[in-house]
Amino acid sequence: MGWWKSNRRVSYKHYYFLLMVGIAGLVSLSFQTNLSPVTSSSQMRDPTTDHEFPATDFGGSSGVRFSGSKIRSYNAEANIKDLFSFSGKKVDPFKKILAGSTPTCGQWAVVTTIFAPSESIIGTSSLKGWCIVIVGDTITPDEAYEDLAKKENVVYLSASKQKEMLQIREAHSFMRMIPWKSFARKNIGYLVAISFGAKVIYDFDDDNILLPLEDGTTTPPPFFYREEEGFERRVLLKYIAEVDEDKIITGHAFNPYPFMGPDHNNSWPRGFPIDHLQKNFDTWNLINTTVGDIQYSSIGVIQSLCNGDPDSDAIFRLTRKDATNFKFDRSPTTLPLLIPSSGYSPFNAQATTHLYDVFWGLYLPCTVPGRVTDIWRSFIMQRIMREIGLYVLYTPPIVTHERTAHDYLSDIVAETDLYTKTSSLLAFLDSWSPKEADTLPEFIFELWIALYEHDYIKLHDIQTVKEYLQSLIAIGYQFPSMKDALLPQKQPSILGQPYRSFPHFNISTHGDTLKKGSDAWWSEVDWSSRSESAVVKIIFMTMDEWPLVKSWVLYHGYLIGFENLYILDSSTDSRCLSFLRYARDHLGANVIFGDINLNELTNVMTDIGRNIAGSSDIFLKMDTDEFLLVYDENTNNATTSISEYLAGFAKDKNHPLRLKQTSRVGYLQLSTPSEEVCKEDVYATPETFPLKPVDFIGKGSMAWFKSVFASPGFVDNQEVVDLGGHAKRNAVNWTKFTIAHYHTRCFEIEVEISKRVLERHNYLSPLDTDEEALKKIGKMVGCESADQLCSGEYTSKSFASRHKAEAYARFLTCPERFKEWFYREEGQGVLNREMLNIWHISEETFGL
Repeated sequence: MGWWKSNRRVSYKHYYFLLMVGIAGLVSLSFQTNLSPVTSSSQMRDPTTDHEFPATDFGGSSGVRFSGSKIRSYNAEANIKDLFSFSGKKVDPFKKILAGSTPTCGQWAVVTTIFAPSESIIGTSSLKGWCIVIVGDTITPDEAYEDLAKKENVVYLSASKQKEMLQIREAHSFMRMIPWKSFARKNIGYLVAISFGAKVIYDFDDDNILLPLEDGTTTPPPFFYREEEGFERRVLLKYIAEVDEDKIITGHAFNPYPFMGPDHNNSWPRGFPIDHLQKNFDTWNLINTTVGDIQYSSIGVIQSLCNGDPDSDAIFRLTRKDATNFKFDRSPTTLPLLIPSSGYSPFNAQATTHLYDVFWGLYLPCTVPGRVTDIWRSFIMQRIMREIGLYVLYTPPIVTHERTAHDYLSDIVAETDLYTKTSSLLAFLDSWSPKEADTLPEFIFELWIALYEHDYIKLHDIQTVKEYLQSLIAIGYQFPSMKDALLPQKQPSILGQPYRSFPHFNISTHGDTLKKGSDAWWSEVDWSSRSESAVVKIIFMTMDEWPLVKSWVLYHGYLIGFENLYILDSSTDSRCLSFLRYARDHLGANVIFGDINLNELTNVMTDIGRNIAGSSDIFLKMDTDEFLLVYDENTNNATTSISEYLAGFAKDKNHPLRLKQTSRVGYLQLSTPSEEVCKEDVYATPETFPLKPVDFIGKGSMAWFKSVFASPGFVDNQEVVDLGGHAKRNAVNWTKFTIAHYHTRCFEIEVEISKRVLERHNYLSPLDTDEEALKKIGKMVGCESADQLCSGEYTSKSFASRHKAEAYARFLTCPERFKEWFYREEGQGVLNREMLNIWHISEETFGL
């Protein structure tokens, strides 16, 4: 925070002397609430530096602890009922001032600074689909922002611009109350963002830099918001079981750090009450959690952790080795943590994302130090969030902190209220209830009055909060209604990572979950309780298939919804890990990271099928090179009109996808390789490869190619999902589903994937020589003749992934002949224009 940064750093050899002085000062100055400040002309001298410090009382007196008792009353100028009810036309002051020069965005970032553009500000201003408002101050170098301010998504409010705004009557009331040279000027930025369409606000500091993902280059946004879905998307997370909350919540405070994999034990966030640290340390290892999910409509604030120099208080930084250099777990398997609503966890203004329903709480108080203001805000918000059913979510780090050098002793002084008042504040908030309030603005204002009366803030903040709330009303902000919080939904998991199974819609009209199998499914299901269209889900496994995996996920996520994708990833390629993490955390896909042996995958995928059967009508198992389409009988072509095929399922008793038993994919379209494309890029994406005409495979030798699993069959545990998702050969029905199979693209990819699959089956070892590998494959297929292995003219034994073994054997025995054969159909086929369009739209919509 620019307002309390210093260019001086205290050397480590003085830390303990300074800490002694600082804490002694806290005892004599801060624990004497309601007493006059201690003054003394005597001095203490640091013998190592000859620096003088104000003397403090080291006598036997232990001081008086802050009580939080009521010490004054607020004399309201008007009845609280009259403050937030407006008649007549509302005037949005910021639209009146800034219209024409300010963009309208759903996602805004807000920062205030006294420095030239930092890496943090520049990086955030480059986020796709985001706007940013930068609130300057009297000493901010305006000329340094001239180029940045030219960007369409950037609003720079210089001090001179803000002074111009003060001349507008409608803006004058609130803006004149915000002091200059204050971190609280950020409040102006919040209102500008809300005025110009914000549904999400990323509240950040100018020295918190967004981190790239594992690939080192891809930087995701703090949140991904789409107007079409609002906050209905669900987030996979971990949470504390209610029965365990009392064990780990101490003095109303909850420390999330033990649950987030810190490499520094017994650590805590700035704002956690220090008088409860020892009790917290005693429960440090009690970190049992349950995995599940919840809708973002139940989340108010997302606090992202920070790596490098996390947001710690001065006591932690002064007393712990490497206090400014530790990290939290940021591996792909880590999950966000839902903060129990029965406890309070501090969140800051350095890397937090606020969703629309908590914009009423963004106000940063002006009458407390900058090291306190955001923490006080966080506790106040959490008290009110209880009334409207919203949670705080802590996530693994998305930023790194390159903190300007600080004088930690000065920080101790600035943090005095955190050390001396936090415990009483939390107790006060937990017990407080309104006396007059009927609406949320009245509730908020009445709480702030109580905070003033109990000496947590000063009178100026009461007046400013009133103006802030009235400004929100003038802007047209819709305050949320009071409601109880929804509990997170427990979900099944693999390797400790959850995937969505619930809520099930196979509920009978009697309110029971159906478990009888297909007959009961159709006769007893309550169709009014579920979606009108059929729900199709896809189980998908992948490993190191970049950039094909990106094309696959964006394509299917756009067509059937990311929440209906179940991805088992064994990648080590950082690009794959980065993208799939983004797909899980931002787009809502179900992703399980971990190296699951291929020989175990049939059981794993069958378990997934059984678990998701209750929330699906049909599902398929697909590979990275398989893309779902629907056959159009009128044009004899494959189309992307999947939504039309699924429509009307609930109402139409004769809908073709009301399957009582597993069916099959009815059509197949194969790709043709292109040596010309592959010379340019071996890893070219599918849209560059043509497809052959669509083949009907509902009958004949390819009828087994792909199952369309009927969910009723999995309710009764009658089916299994094999590695290829193949159909039983005795299945008699087929669907209009079509697979565009980009199996043949580039020769080098064919060889690479074949070898990888054989190793994952443990058929081969990565250490095998070519001769050893060929000998092993020969025994597996039942042919040890090099000529026959090269030509493929032999009868092979049957085993999983046999075609991969045959392809790799041909490569090992006669690579040039195999390559010539591989490209034998070059130039045949055409591109699917509908698929090209979907790839383009999905990349524009969801790509980074």
